[in-house]
Amino acid sequence: MKIISKPMLDTNQQIEHLKGNGVTFVSYSEADARDYLRNNNNYFKLTSYRKNYEKYQGGANAGKYIALDFGYLRDMAIIDMELRYSFVQLALDIEHYAKLKILRMTEDHSEDGYQICTDFMNTLDENQRERLKGEISRNEHSVYCGELFAKYPEHFPVWVFLEMIPFGRLVSFYGFCANRYCDSDMEKEYYMLMACKEIRNAAAHSSCILNNLHPETAVHEISWEIMSEIAKMKEISKSQRIKRMSNERMRQIITLLYTHKKIVTSAGVHQKSKKLMHAFDERMMRNIAYYQNNDLVRKTFEFLHRVIDNWF
Repeated sequence: MKIISKPMLDTNQQIEHLKGNGVTFVSYSEADARDYLRNNNNYFKLTSYRKNYEKYQGGANAGKYIALDFGYLRDMAIIDMELRYSFVQLALDIEHYAKLKILRMTEDHSEDGYQICTDFMNTLDENQRERLKGEISRNEHSVYCGELFAKYPEHFPVWVFLEMIPFGRLVSFYGFCANRYCDSDMEKEYYMLMACKEIRNAAAHSSCILNNLHPETAVHEISWEIMSEIAKMKEISKSQRIKRMSNERMRQIITLLYTHKKIVTSAGVHQKSKKLMHAFDERMMRNIAYYQNNDLVRKTFEFLHRVIDNWF
């Protein structure tokens, strides 16, 4: 297989490359853009948001982006950063209250706290068990969980188990509990948590989230429960609801927002999250005029704005 390598461009070459692809520097000057690329964001991540823009298909500007200014890329990068910061906090809330729900369920079903962990381990194949043991053993020298690991080196109760497993394993365990207790509500939440895990990991690893907002990219089934909740919002038409939620990233974003609304039971935490999401919403909509010629971005932002306004 032929390996195609692209030369590394210095900042001046990056600016020229962008200009050659039709990117303008009206709302943000070339000098400011050069400084931004050197000190605030890298070219590779910033230009990933160009995927939300169409190109001219013919004429003198064939192959160049339509109505794309450097300032718009920068604006989307900042909005994406704010979304990641906000969603990490929401995901931490969800993780905490998912653990609390598991503990409530074990209490309600008179579990001893140990057998449930053993039974969960027994549902795993050999490779999965070894992987889980590896996840837990990482706590051995942790300044935070090392003492727990030392006290329960092999046989541990559920309240310790929940403190030592990563979020992805927690989601699997949540699904196991839903099945163990024949709880249909927990089962629905399990599938929501799977979507939360995806976007939580993306946010935690600083991956770009808003750099592909095109519809019909969803790879998983859209929750009927969530779609029904969105349908209650009169400001969002049926066609807009279906179109926006057919984007996989938007499906995950909305699922995390709904899961937080559903699982988190503290009024105080909800109030804090409300302030967080309103601050994000204000930043997202601040320069909405930038996208007046880009229906994909503008309508996606307006859709998310309405969901946040209704749920937070």
